Amino acid sequence: MSKMFTRFLAVAALLCVAGVASATQFPNATCPDSVTIQQIQDVTHLCHPAIGDTVAGVSGIITGFDPIATGFDAYIQDPAGGPFSGIDFFTHSFNTKVAPYNFAIGDRIVVEFAATAEFQNASEVLATNNNFGAPNFIVRKVSSGNALPPFFTGTTTQLNELNTNTFFEQYEGCLVKINGPLTVARTSLTGGLGQTNAFLVVSAGAPSDSVYIDGTKLTTFAPPPVGTNIFSVQGIGNQATRGYRIMLRDGNDIVLNTPPNLTDAYPLTDNTVLVQFDRNVTTASATNTANYSLASFGSVNSAVMQGQSAAVLTINNGLLHGDLETVTANGIVGLAAGQTMTTPQSRTFVNGVLTAAEIQQANSDSLAATNPPCLDRSRFAGGGGQISQGNVGTRATMAATSAARYGSIYYMMDPGNVTRGGVAAFAPPAVLTIGHKWRLVGQVQEFFGETEFSNIIVADDQGAAAVPTPKLVSVIQAARDTCDYTNTLKDGEDYEGRLVTLGAVRVVQRFIPPPTNGFHVADQSYPDTIFVENFNGVLTPLVAPTLGHNIQLTGVVHYSGGSFRIIPRGYSDIVDLGVAGVTPANGRLSFSVAPNPARHALFSFNLPQDADVDIGIFDVAGRQVASIASGRLPAGSYQRQWSGEMSDGRTASAGVYFARMKANGAETSLRTVFLGQ
Repeated sequence: MSKMFTRFLAVAALLCVAGVASATQFPNATCPDSVTIQQIQDVTHLCHPAIGDTVAGVSGIITGFDPIATGFDAYIQDPAGGPFSGIDFFTHSFNTKVAPYNFAIGDRIVVEFAATAEFQNASEVLATNNNFGAPNFIVRKVSSGNALPPFFTGTTTQLNELNTNTFFEQYEGCLVKINGPLTVARTSLTGGLGQTNAFLVVSAGAPSDSVYIDGTKLTTFAPPPVGTNIFSVQGIGNQATRGYRIMLRDGNDIVLNTPPNLTDAYPLTDNTVLVQFDRNVTTASATNTANYSLASFGSVNSAVMQGQSAAVLTINNGLLHGDLETVTANGIVGLAAGQTMTTPQSRTFVNGVLTAAEIQQANSDSLAATNPPCLDRSRFAGGGGQISQGNVGTRATMAATSAARYGSIYYMMDPGNVTRGGVAAFAPPAVLTIGHKWRLVGQVQEFFGETEFSNIIVADDQGAAAVPTPKLVSVIQAARDTCDYTNTLKDGEDYEGRLVTLGAVRVVQRFIPPPTNGFHVADQSYPDTIFVENFNGVLTPLVAPTLGHNIQLTGVVHYSGGSFRIIPRGYSDIVDLGVAGVTPANGRLSFSVAPNPARHALFSFNLPQDADVDIGIFDVAGRQVASIASGRLPAGSYQRQWSGEMSDGRTASAGVYFARMKANGAETSLRTVFLGQ
């Protein structure tokens, strides 16, 4: 169960109970002053808010962040420190490290209009409405660059992990520290600690008192081997279901008698790569290009520090976009302990900054496979089938424009209307401004058939960029989901993750009320239908167009439930054109095409009365290559697009073609020039 959903259930239950009990407001007549963190944490205090009570404001200095997407936290503590001086500020779906907040460790903030709650035994403040998309708390920065509250330096006995440890309770949410010598006694690599990246440390003076170190919640820190000597460990105290723990904020919170580790590497540009270490390292060793090598045997031309725990390498490797590259580091020296890497460590990444189209491009090997047959999936996705989830690929960097948002899912698109130029991005660590280009660092997976960029650790705003114009397509093009081994058909895979427009389609089925939450549309003269989905509740409430009406529909092509569907961005993407069969104003048969020449020709025709219509596209030899309308239509005005798709699924060659319309015995033809794709 996800962190966000678990929190939602737990906190919603607590707030409901508090609501029934008529939650107390603070300040009030008995407690007229602003509530402090100590008053919230200390149950013996006269003005202690109960679970579910609301406080007008609580202030503290930020000491750390929980960066996990869709369930972000910031930890705040009173400047003077001391018992009961720290607490978790649960920010719901907002990463306060990025815009619009841009908070940093050392900022003093005030959280206003908040409720008190308990999550897995830890106290926190959060929005009173418990709305993950639109929390109603108010948070503001008072000052920046403040000194952090002093660490409480304790012993392994005082800070042991047992839930019965009444001493540690007063330092929940506070900065705490233990000085060594300490020894790693057990790690999560052998299981039994309830999470990854966890380990227990003991002191020779009190070997029975184990302290739980959490390297997952606030950072990613792999457990050192059993028996490793530790000079000191510090972080934020916390209580969870298992017991008390110290949460590392980064690798600098633990001083090991071991060399640093290479933890990540990924491209920033086509010729620069960031390498990340698990702790601060010396500038001299990290900027020495002789300490790095590439698997491609390319060159590392320069290295400059980014902060104190990462370096940016300028490389020249001659590889193509999408090739795998591996960087190896050795000889890097830890800043705190002075230990030097003597064993090379490597990290593999996808070369270059990829476009959405490069990520969405089908893997030729999976297309050609027979067991399972013909899977259209990204070559950068992790192993598994078409509908596998959680199997992510190698670390990669993508740059594309944020064009649509549906809750925690964004759709990133390349400029123009390139084939396969869109891809979903799940839960980036920032709110992505629509109409801006973003550089994202993450991994690719196939999430129930849809290519998705996930596990995103970096979201850098590259500035304003135009959202691609929706491409005019037919229902069959957007909905087609057949094996396309030769990749010649225009199908849903070509438009997945992209904005499209269905020019004049008819509402043929409605599902009201939810949970089915959508409706079906069909082309005027074809039986093909596609589902229009209210994805993540964007259309609130759902108001489907009237059954039988024609609409112009715009949205993103999304794959879910074994089929392609259209997801509008809002009600402006659904334009009701009224009832089919409205007589055109000029009351006569007409047929025209514009633009001409074109890559995407739009044919318009008027029917003064009901008619059997047939519109075909013919080459110069008189052979019909496509049909764009066929069947009985009521009187009205219609449009059909032709983008070179032939009846056999291939794309026509550039050249001269003729469009012939037959309606109730009348016949008219047009000459059009197709410019090719």
